Amino acid sequence: MAHQEDKDFTTKVVVVLSALVLLATVVFLVTRLFSFAERVAEPAVVVDPASVQERIQPIGRVATTAVTDEVPDDAVRRSGAEVYQAVCAACHDTGAADAPVKGDEGVWGERLGQGLDTVVRHAIEGIGAMPARGGNPNLSDEEVRASVVYLLEQSGHPVDDEELDVADAEAEAEADPETMAGDPTAGQSKYGVCIGCHGAQGQGMGIFPKLAGTPADRIVELLNKYRAGEQVGPNTALMVPNARNLSDEDIADLAAYIETL
Repeated sequence: MAHQEDKDFTTKVVVVLSALVLLATVVFLVTRLFSFAERVAEPAVVVDPASVQERIQPIGRVATTAVTDEVPDDAVRRSGAEVYQAVCAACHDTGAADAPVKGDEGVWGERLGQGLDTVVRHAIEGIGAMPARGGNPNLSDEEVRASVVYLLEQSGHPVDDEELDVADAEAEAEADPETMAGDPTAGQSKYGVCIGCHGAQGQGMGIFPKLAGTPADRIVELLNKYRAGEQVGPNTALMVPNARNLSDEDIADLAAYIETL
């Protein structure tokens, strides 16, 4: 009798547990059904082709209109003091990034001992943590030189008058495209980066204009504009990165070579 009662109790427990499992399953399925019904009832997302095009369009476009190469006549060379205050003072007044501080006669005396041209070259090309041209690609070689001379003078190392006269004469000659004389042979080796767009013979390709037959002074004029990041024409955005790190000598050599094509 007792055995039969135990068996009946076990059967009841199993039945109750089965009922609970079945109930939980039903609740789960009903919940999923309502969730699915709500998603189906949601309005479909309408994709606006114009909005998609606006999101994925490139930042810049290549225009195929004629290039205008007008160069303003009001370009003014900044003095060494002006360049220093605008570009150099942030580091050389404070010693940031281990930059030698203006006024430290000993440190600048050691650097000047390497020669003024060496100090200027380091400023143009960059050295240590200092980027080329102090991080401002718009500076010309003569402006960089003037800022170096100013910094040396403020640090107790004035450059003698003769050296300043030579520097000014060189800067004036470099600033005047008509007086620049480049090396065509050197320019040919540097022209390799231009071939992909302008062709091996400067014949032009697609939207990129023909260079062959262009006078050297015109090439110098345009490359100086591109290097400074100034707007020349629709291809400015493509040319500026290529011209940014060109020195005045590089530009003169390229111009001399292109003129021979």
